[in-house]
Amino acid sequence: MMTKTPTFFILLVLALSGSNFMSTPSFAQASSRGGPIEISANDLVYDPEAGFSTLVGNASVSQDGAVLRAPRIRITYVRSANGSNDTIDKVFTEGETFYVTPTEKIRGDRAVFDTQANIVQFFGNVVAVQGQNVLKGSMLTINTKTRASTMRGLDGRVKAVIFPNDAPPSKGGTSKR
Repeated sequence: MMTKTPTFFILLVLALSGSNFMSTPSFAQASSRGGPIEISANDLVYDPEAGFSTLVGNASVSQDGAVLRAPRIRITYVRSANGSNDTIDKVFTEGETFYVTPTEKIRGDRAVFDTQANIVQFFGNVVAVQGQNVLKGSMLTINTKTRASTMRGLDGRVKAVIFPNDAPPSKGGTSKR
């Protein structure tokens, strides 16, 4: 029973750490060293017949400084020919969801990770922060294989504050030349 669940978390953490919402190498390196995976929740429910696992209550998965946190994380499996739940199909977070590394943060009202399509989506009041750069929208879609991403706008518009070369803002609103 428990041997199936850690396999999922390894895939999830590695897949999310390989995503890149702004096409910079640092985001892709979030968990490149691997290491132990810490799983924490108030309750863990695993139902092999129904093909799902659920972490309930302050659920978090962390590895090498990368953390996925939500009130509830639900994992569905694709049943193999022998009847086992060896392949993760989708991961759903319910409630305010955070994906945090030492240099990046993504926040949304919920998220879905489709392992078969290599797509992670954050929905509702999405805020993505990398360094000082901030991107806000209603839906962020990341292809974990190609690193292509799309942000849909809040009220029809994407809002962003980008610092070229991640330079700190100048004091007094003027730049020195």
